[in-house]
Amino acid sequence: MINIEIRDEVAYIEMNDGKANVFSPAMIQSFNDALDKAEAEAKAVVISGSGGKFSAGFDLSVMQQGEQERWQMILGGFELLLRMYKHPQPLISKAAGHALGMGAFTLLVSDTRIGMEGDYKVGLPETAGNMQFTDFLVAILRAELNPMFMKSAALQSQLCNPKSAQLAGFVDLLVPEAALEPTLQKAVEGLKQLPLKQYAHNKLELRADDIKVMEERLAALKKLLLGA
Repeated sequence: MINIEIRDEVAYIEMNDGKANVFSPAMIQSFNDALDKAEAEAKAVVISGSGGKFSAGFDLSVMQQGEQERWQMILGGFELLLRMYKHPQPLISKAAGHALGMGAFTLLVSDTRIGMEGDYKVGLPETAGNMQFTDFLVAILRAELNPMFMKSAALQSQLCNPKSAQLAGFVDLLVPEAALEPTLQKAVEGLKQLPLKQYAHNKLELRADDIKVMEERLAALKKLLLGA
């Protein structure tokens, strides 16, 4: 589900389920385990997909199993998104393939998003797929998505090509395929030199208001669904 390699003080986390790199319960657990290892052994984190895909979002087969299974997976995914948004180390995502739903939100909660030029889509198919945004996800969108794309990308499920994904805020930097790895490594080398304690502190300070909203909305959702 997740491949992780610690190399030169960088944790490389690769989503690889042999298909579309979906966020199943097993993938979510494996991802959390990888972040635990990264916090203990690395100074920066790089997230990528495999097989020409970043991630197609939540596992639809689990969605169809029943309400309990569906919401347990979704809540686990939301907790993971919040954890990534608060992660103490620089967190860089490499977008080199389709990133949909939870995959697109993973880009949004990353500190730095480096995208590759190519023929793939990034976006939020929730409305088109007859799914509701929770107010937790709306908090992420308001914090990180370009407001000019809120209607088209979020409400109307219009998928972005790499260029429009950069304009929307899913991607910070867009480079040709040949430049992807050199650009990524240059970014990683710069970020891992920053004082880690201050990076973690300043990230939480800069995002404090948004994190507070996300935490409150996630807690309310869990209480509503689980009574917890």
